Amino acid sequence: MRALAALGAALALALPASAEWQPTRAVKIVVPFSPGGQPDVVARALAEPVSKALGQPVIVENRPGAGGNIAADYVAKSAPDGHTLLIGTNGPLALSVVVYPSIPYDPLRDFAPVTLVGASPNLIAVHPSLGVSSVKELVALAKSQPGKLNFSSVGKGSVSQLSMEMLNAVAGIRTEHIPYNGGAPAVMALVAGDVQVLSLNPTAIIPQWQAGKLRVLAQTGAARSALIADVPTVAESGYPGFEAGVWMAIVAPARTPPAALERLNAEFVRAIRSPALKASLWDRQWIEPVGSGPEEVTRVIRREIDKWASVAKAARLQAQ
Repeated sequence: MRALAALGAALALALPASAEWQPTRAVKIVVPFSPGGQPDVVARALAEPVSKALGQPVIVENRPGAGGNIAADYVAKSAPDGHTLLIGTNGPLALSVVVYPSIPYDPLRDFAPVTLVGASPNLIAVHPSLGVSSVKELVALAKSQPGKLNFSSVGKGSVSQLSMEMLNAVAGIRTEHIPYNGGAPAVMALVAGDVQVLSLNPTAIIPQWQAGKLRVLAQTGAARSALIADVPTVAESGYPGFEAGVWMAIVAPARTPPAALERLNAEFVRAIRSPALKASLWDRQWIEPVGSGPEEVTRVIRREIDKWASVAKAARLQAQ
């Protein structure tokens, strides 16, 4: 995440001050999940400064369902004129390719990348009654009770699920997946003790952790996020190379004019890297801002598809 942020800063300096393309009506940012989650909060925070820069309203529209595929398909099939955008995550832009038998769009073919927005680790949390305080202790308990521990997630095929499936694979344990429809019910299931483990973004986990209702064991990034520096990584906990971060990117329909993509990239990167958003958004959402060139979005999507394909195969995972 730190490498992505540094790259984003360098790319931002190279951006042109403006581009000739100008939207002629409101620009829509489609969020593939319900209101209140990280992508929704980030989209709404970016909408105001980008609207001012473009001179047109920027509205946010939530289209949840099918792991984000409904929204992604809608944007992929929208007019390629720069007025309809998707704020996508690992889910609809990479994971859906490997966990669904088929999806009605191709993330690499049907979208024109604009910019990476930000990156965040998941946090692996447990119910306090489980009596473990580290990943090592969780693994030992799971090995002593194969298949007895359950973990919740925000839905089938999500990073929330696959980060736990990755831990199952590298640690040689078996915990059972119970999917929920979104972050709030997945967290509440853990707080209530209906499940024992959850891997989810810091925004959803930290308030419950601070209230003493959950215990956080590790973060899933390749290195510790500076925003959660006191929490060890899974890699530090005995599983080198473990990395299951969450990222967000802005994409447009394929065949969107280059001038539109250039202007959108310039304005979104400027907003993403604005100091004004640091305390009001990134620090409060525990997200490290990026702001990159379009080519970096494509590289990340390709890399993620390759990585998660092996995890999904090991877990015999295929969503319906």
